[in-house]
Amino acid sequence: MLSAKTALAVLLLLNSSSAAPALQSSRGDSETTSSDDVNVDWMNQKSPAIHTFVSPSPAEYQKAIDGDKYVLRARILLDSSTTVEFHERPKDIDFYDSTIVANRRGHASRSYNVGNLIKHQALSLAHVAIVPSGSGAGMLVCEYVGGAVGAREGFAILRFSPAGFELHTLPLTDFGRVVVFRKKPGQGEVWSALPYPAGSDADPMAYTTQACRWQTSGYACDPPKQKHGRFGPAAIDDPGIEIRP
Repeated sequence: MLSAKTALAVLLLLNSSSAAPALQSSRGDSETTSSDDVNVDWMNQKSPAIHTFVSPSPAEYQKAIDGDKYVLRARILLDSSTTVEFHERPKDIDFYDSTIVANRRGHASRSYNVGNLIKHQALSLAHVAIVPSGSGAGMLVCEYVGGAVGAREGFAILRFSPAGFELHTLPLTDFGRVVVFRKKPGQGEVWSALPYPAGSDADPMAYTTQACRWQTSGYACDPPKQKHGRFGPAAIDDPGIEIRP
């Protein structure tokens, strides 16, 4: 038999009729689901983890476009009262309007338009990492990749705690990644490739890094500094999230 905790998680993830309205999908009939594997149970997660999300097929995006619907890319369960949903509204199969919606029972939903915040609309969810810090707090590190524009990555970090949510974004990168620190959640580092000569996208490239610090009004980032040597993009951006102690 299922334990009480497991049964509760299943009910919440499936948005059953007994779930509280705050945990229902915020899009209702205007939403489609990209796959059966959109639900991630991170209840009581004690250690960092990264989850990969597979992009919908062009046919799935086209179906959403024809029906003027959002695509539900992910629903993450943080605790028995809190979910975070990731929506995309495709304008064409390579151009998406991405939104993060934080739902907590008894509170109004918080919605963040990631494309507007990163100042680039064509961004699709690729990876999400959880970095817990204890007592129901932590952060979700979200990696988005560019559609028609090529290998661009954008990063949004959602801080959560019993007191609420706060989301900030980091500079857009090329073939890039973000480094976060479990013991220093207010710090981060962004990697981005420098313009490269004609050649394969897999060829090693020169990179710059920027140290960033979480502030109330958003991340403050130092000027870029070039790293010594060249780095293979696949080692940098697959996934584009690195979690250090």
